[in-house]
Amino acid sequence: MKPEFTTLVDPDGIRLTDPIERTQFDLHTSLAVSLETSDTDSFYFPVDTAVAIRTDSLWTTKGLDVYVRDADGNMVGQSSGGSELDLSTDVYNLELANTQMKVYLAVESEVSISGSTESVEISFGGETRVEVGARSLHETPAGTITVPDDTGAMMDAVSLLGSALKTTTCERSFPTLRGHPPLLEPGEEFAVEGDIVRPETGVTIEVPEERESIYAVAPLAFYLGADVVPGEDPRLVTDSFAHSLDTPDGLESGVKRVLQQVFFLDCVTRTEGYYEVDLHERQQIEPDVDLDFESLYDASLAEQVERYLEIPFEVVEPHLPKWKVTMDVSPTHENVAVLSFAADELAFVRCPDEPDPSEIDPEPAEVEAFYRSVGEDAPSVNDVVQPEPTDTIEHVWVGDEMPLGASKVTPEVLKRRLDVTPEHHISVDVVCNDDRMREEDVVGDIYGTRDLYDFRVSLHNDLTTAELRELLESGTDFLHYIGHVDDSGIRCIDGMLDVETIEESGVRGFFLNGCRSYEQGEKLVEKGSQVGVVTVTKVGNEPATEVGRGLARLLNYGFPMQNALSVVTDVHFPDRQYVVIGDGGQELVKPKCGMPTIIKTERNDEKITTTIEMSPTVKSSLGMLTSTRIDGDVIELLGSAVFQINLDEESLDEFFKLETFPVKFGGDIYWADEISIDDI
Repeated sequence: MKPEFTTLVDPDGIRLTDPIERTQFDLHTSLAVSLETSDTDSFYFPVDTAVAIRTDSLWTTKGLDVYVRDADGNMVGQSSGGSELDLSTDVYNLELANTQMKVYLAVESEVSISGSTESVEISFGGETRVEVGARSLHETPAGTITVPDDTGAMMDAVSLLGSALKTTTCERSFPTLRGHPPLLEPGEEFAVEGDIVRPETGVTIEVPEERESIYAVAPLAFYLGADVVPGEDPRLVTDSFAHSLDTPDGLESGVKRVLQQVFFLDCVTRTEGYYEVDLHERQQIEPDVDLDFESLYDASLAEQVERYLEIPFEVVEPHLPKWKVTMDVSPTHENVAVLSFAADELAFVRCPDEPDPSEIDPEPAEVEAFYRSVGEDAPSVNDVVQPEPTDTIEHVWVGDEMPLGASKVTPEVLKRRLDVTPEHHISVDVVCNDDRMREEDVVGDIYGTRDLYDFRVSLHNDLTTAELRELLESGTDFLHYIGHVDDSGIRCIDGMLDVETIEESGVRGFFLNGCRSYEQGEKLVEKGSQVGVVTVTKVGNEPATEVGRGLARLLNYGFPMQNALSVVTDVHFPDRQYVVIGDGGQELVKPKCGMPTIIKTERNDEKITTTIEMSPTVKSSLGMLTSTRIDGDVIELLGSAVFQINLDEESLDEFFKLETFPVKFGGDIYWADEISIDDI
């Protein structure tokens, strides 16, 4: 399952296809080319496969950054968003950043780069042999650790999570250099299967011998390659340093602070390494700290951690990137399996107290609206809880209850991330089983409007129970259902189909846009689906249509499921009638460039305050680099940044023309290709 290469005609070029991630990337050429198999020795970074072509230039249909290195890997130039760069004849490795897979070029020639945020051209001064290498971003665990119900064994298992690190330098802050931690499975006896060896980093974490403490430190132990051992007082220890993990708010808060601080300062320090970029976050933090990043880069991991933590957290806190996910985990033996995935995402892990179930008012405000329900006496969902708020982009609940504002997930659902059978296309099925709701079936025209993917979108009206059963069991990447749902099933033209009666769900993700669809959605996840959006009360037809259209466009743009729902319901349903069940971090597609981004604007006298919020995903995780061109300047940012700038009307109007992204202002969501500065 390695990246594949094919030739293109009209325009000429080559297409790189990643069958694992089901995405593609095109490089166009000035003349027709033929492919020659090439080895991978010419590339500074590892690649899965490579070909060679002959051409005098290459160009892309998207803006991207290009990093150029010499034969020894030293950075000799960089082009951001098509900025001009000219280099004399030599041996070069070029990295094309912000693509759907890792793409590299190897040439011996002169190199000239030019373009814009929409297209980049790379010229070689004449017909040249160009080697093109690609590496999939796909990561899988290297093995499995069986963990008995014993705190000592749990500590030993968590200590081995760091075996997945591909380096113990600060470069591990890049997601592609961390690797997926080994799986943890509850069992009777401790056992290690696979190539799993903890790196020697000189870092130890001491915690009390209790599940809650061990669960909380798991992501930090992974990132530091730390040994987790018993200790009465929780602390992080090196040969010459000790740092308490206890705070007035408890161990979980202490772990969160250390993970944020060490990770962020690693991201700054690494600017002395592979990517010597003018990082915005370094510009902001450097005046506030007494750190020599050049010398820190060559220090050991333990030395770096010691120097980082000498800085008060309050100094670093204002500069921290937005974190991806908080996981509230019931600390049962079975849920030890969650820790591998929590570590992979560098999640904040909390073990909440036993929640108090609460009732949801079954009647929304629009009592006079046309409701998508079958009967007026349909029951509301019980055992609904309101988790403690979190400041992360996503919130995950691993427990029996249905959480409001968080996605409910199980270890089995998280493991399905590793079991998706790769295909070369993405299938979307839109089902509308009520003539009065046809206004929403325009979502069929929204899905698939992306040139980076091979979409197959099908629209179905008035399905029978047999036809819907066949669709659910035969498989599709995404099902968008429009119609009536209740606890007894999903309405079809000849009756109700109860998901409980299907053999297995072949639907990867779904949106059941009907009243009280929670129970049917829960059954779909139990039967094999990864994630879905459901309702826990009645929903009015008109606002439900708005949510359906909004969610479709955000998913098609590249937002993960839970993040997309948060964006759209923040406008349409502040009372949380819609919830995510399953793995809410899953996305339908990747964004065109970098991470999914939302722009928020607010007028302030002559200027418009513009906030750019980027959202990490499972595949584009914390630590990615990205760049944006604003007001004529290229700004290098961490991919999870929240960046604010004051712009005049002309500059913001130009910014809207760069890419089609969601824009929030005046309490609603718009899209950059549909508005101008006159609308704000």
